[in-house]
Amino acid sequence: MYIGELAALTGATPKAIRHYEKLGLLPVAKRKGNYRIYEEIDVQSVKMIRLAQAVGFSLSELYDLSALKYKNNRFPVEIAQQLIQKKNQQIIEQKEALSRLQEDLKELEDEIIQTYIINEIFA
Repeated sequence: MYIGELAALTGATPKAIRHYEKLGLLPVAKRKGNYRIYEEIDVQSVKMIRLAQAVGFSLSELYDLSALKYKNNRFPVEIAQQLIQKKNQQIIEQKEALSRLQEDLKELEDEIIQTYIINEIFA
């Protein structure tokens, strides 16, 4: 399949797909004349790259996994699972920080009400 079809199947732009290839996240595509030819495995790879980005992984983090894949001739599943667990822990910490921020906002609102509304009523 050509890059346009790969883009349509994955939601990635052709420019992004070429960028992934340039970074080494995708293997260099076979060529038919001036056109890149992609396979079904590339569809899955691009979908995984996009999903990983959507949940907060950077392209450099994905590159590290990709480099290990090519070095060891297999995808480093265990390392990927560790990175996913680490990302999940970061999300938990972010949720806790947001919860504290929400509490602080409520406290600020209460202070404003106490200072500017209730005190004015009794003044």
